[in-house]
Amino acid sequence: MTLAKGPRPWPIRLFAALFLASAFARLVRDLGEIDLVMIDLANWLPPHLVTPDSAIIWSFAQLTIACIPVALIWYWASRLARILVGVMVGLSLATIPDLLFGWRVYGVLDPLAPVLIAASLLGASLLFIPPAQRWFSLRGRREADAFE
Repeated sequence: MTLAKGPRPWPIRLFAALFLASAFARLVRDLGEIDLVMIDLANWLPPHLVTPDSAIIWSFAQLTIACIPVALIWYWASRLARILVGVMVGLSLATIPDLLFGWRVYGVLDPLAPVLIAASLLGASLLFIPPAQRWFSLRGRREADAFE
């Protein structure tokens, strides 16, 4: 893999800012509400493995998972990472029914969740607009460099 050279187009910059801001905001929220993270982990881990430490590790793992495709896109103009981001955001859209269910049944809606989903969706959609597609097709090089 060769490194992408030259300036990144505005959709790539805005994608990275939105996606990383969303990931960091989720980390801050999760670290402030470790008990809720532990409840979520208890749904799919054995009870003896659910501790505050495992919740913190899980929260940082999610941040790392979000940073990997951003780095692949930013440094290597990876088209595969672009698809991966689309899949990740598509999976996050599957949480919307749960959010609506909690809002309807309990009258409680996490105010940050819709904002994070919207930021991720906007960031991922920026990867598929013409300036970004042109940058990916040139593998992060400038058009003049592509003919060398």
